[in-house]
Amino acid sequence: MTDFKMKDAFQPQTFTLSNILNALQDLNIHFEVSNKEDTQLRSLAFKSLMNVDKSGIYFVENVSYLSKFDDYDFNGSTFITNAAVELEHVTSIVVSSPQAVYYQLMNELVATQSDYGIHPTAIISKEAVIHPQSYIGPFCVIGHAIIEKDVRLESHVVVNDKAYIGERVVIESHSTIGATGVAWVRDPITNEKIRQPQIGGVIIENDCFLGSDISVVRGSVNENTTIGRYSVIAHGSKIGHGVSIGVNVHFANNVSIAGNAVIGDDAFLGSSAVVRPKAFIAEGTVVGAGAVVTKDIRETHCVVSGVPARKVDRKTVLSGVPR
Repeated sequence: MTDFKMKDAFQPQTFTLSNILNALQDLNIHFEVSNKEDTQLRSLAFKSLMNVDKSGIYFVENVSYLSKFDDYDFNGSTFITNAAVELEHVTSIVVSSPQAVYYQLMNELVATQSDYGIHPTAIISKEAVIHPQSYIGPFCVIGHAIIEKDVRLESHVVVNDKAYIGERVVIESHSTIGATGVAWVRDPITNEKIRQPQIGGVIIENDCFLGSDISVVRGSVNENTTIGRYSVIAHGSKIGHGVSIGVNVHFANNVSIAGNAVIGDDAFLGSSAVVRPKAFIAEGTVVGAGAVVTKDIRETHCVVSGVPARKVDRKTVLSGVPR
């Protein structure tokens, strides 16, 4: 019953085959079409092979994969694929990189453009510098920070002092940029804890995505915690003080990086991976889900997993790792 209510309440946005082909042309993507007449007049919606339905827009990297779906009804659907699909009443759009093209199409046709402005419930420091073509959502708190063009902060995001957020960065709800780290020593006389004030900053370079419930701790003294361009940090991840994250890095959900660690360009860290303080992870490293990195990884483009993390043989295709 709930499923029926969902379908009735949230109808997907639909497109004609002409909409799709025009979008591909606008994106300057080379393509070939077969069985065009089978879906020419249908209303098509983006759909997943995890939930097959008629009149869908699907992608498949290799048409042989569809042999797993012999009992499913794809009537009136369109496939973005690497070769023509041999199914009745199905249109094929053949491209060189089906998944990438599918994502580009979704961005072109479905993704909504951000509104600009500051929600009236947001609390903004007088010293904050916010580009007028950015969006600050409900109940955000912004300190003495710099926020560049086309940034989007969803509700309840906190950006503390000495934070720089580059262009086209998206940060989802309940994340904190520039949180206070925890560093202390014991007083040799009283044995009480002496906490170090955290006075550094945070730099998030252009085109990054940070999900919900993420904490990025600011640098501890005169260093910055940095996240390199095009990096993606999934929900629940925690990044310690002075961490340096390279370009095009991917964190799956709930990754924890301790202070002053260095993560190289193009690294991929699986869900719930943990990295010790001051560890070095080389360019292109894949850290498996749940792994605990206790030593430096100096070899580039290797795969490590386990507790503690150790090098394992690299497969040609790694499950869950974007190519």
